[in-house]
Amino acid sequence: LLFEPSGGSTAARKLIPYTKGLKREFLQGLWPWLLDLDKNFPRLKHGQLYFSITPVAAENGRTRGGIPVGFADDTEYLGRLGAFFVGRKFCVPAAVKNIRNMDEFMYRTLFHLLKARDLRFISVWNPTFLTLLMDQFAANREQLTRDVAAADKDRAREISNAGTDGLWPDLEVISCWADGNAKPMADKAQKLFPRTYIQPKGLLATEGIMTVPVEGLGKKLTSAHFFEFEDDAGNVTPQGGALQPGRIYDIILTTSGGFYRYKIGDRVQYRGKDCFDFVGKGSHVSDYFGEKLNESHVCAALRDLSCEFCMLAPRGDGYVLYVDEKAEVSRAFAAALDTRLRENFHYDYCRRLGQLRDVAVFRIKGDAHAQHARNCVARGQRLGDVKNLCLSNKDDWQFEGSLL
Repeated sequence: LLFEPSGGSTAARKLIPYTKGLKREFLQGLWPWLLDLDKNFPRLKHGQLYFSITPVAAENGRTRGGIPVGFADDTEYLGRLGAFFVGRKFCVPAAVKNIRNMDEFMYRTLFHLLKARDLRFISVWNPTFLTLLMDQFAANREQLTRDVAAADKDRAREISNAGTDGLWPDLEVISCWADGNAKPMADKAQKLFPRTYIQPKGLLATEGIMTVPVEGLGKKLTSAHFFEFEDDAGNVTPQGGALQPGRIYDIILTTSGGFYRYKIGDRVQYRGKDCFDFVGKGSHVSDYFGEKLNESHVCAALRDLSCEFCMLAPRGDGYVLYVDEKAEVSRAFAAALDTRLRENFHYDYCRRLGQLRDVAVFRIKGDAHAQHARNCVARGQRLGDVKNLCLSNKDDWQFEGSLL
């Protein structure tokens, strides 16, 4: 039917083939989540909804063979029935995604969100997208209020007098990533909207839908595709086999879109009763000198670091830990991090050979998440696809700040 560009957060973007079978499987995974939301939050159906839309990618259009690239409308994921019952409640018009200028895109998104007094549900991928929207609101509040007043003076008065948590008095649920490296920003979103329930998203990629949140149970494996699970010893267990609670597995995916026994690179921890938590990108490796650093290892090494933003990335002949300016990081922590990384034989070997120097720390001045997002968008990523990664294999990050 079409190709959909992958997120491109850990590697070059790929064009994923979408067939009728794959669309049917996505629906098979999405509808149980939507029905569970309706069961546990019945008032959602009486208000407006916001499902994050992002500007169309530059490569959207058609392939040389004439096949469309990219969905024309995000509601196509939901099928015709879903587009009718859910899509008609969307408060931000689909046409907003055609705005290429990022500042204008954010402004128009905010304008439509602010007009929707009865907004009940927000779904974004990265919670950073929501916090950046709120930063834009704070910076442009007066102009936004004037623009809303042109359409609805009563609503404009409400906006001018409300704090962030009072902008949408009926907002019940925010759905976003809240695991792993996204947790600090999900916590920040919770502080912005203390009366709203933050529901951690399940595991979904362009290639397939793996888990969805079910209230009271956790993130349940969907029946959308056929799954297999590979442990660190290389043992593969098919879906329905005996998995060990607490053990970490790599997901292997077979779909109707043409992927057969595809290692998507996502690592999950089995919680029992078909529930899984995302722990990192197992196949995401940075390897400039033969060090073969793996994101799962780096995330584990950074687990106790208290900060809102942290990312390890290569720079010159070593690695730099980029952190926000409030992070509690010292040179002693950098040395301890280097020791943890040397548990990786390949990294340790490069350090002993002198190919890699000690880990350095770069303290980012200002909004680290906003600067990170700008870096990613400049590389061609869509804003909604930007992910918080513990490890990057890119060596050209541009942040304001200085080395510790």
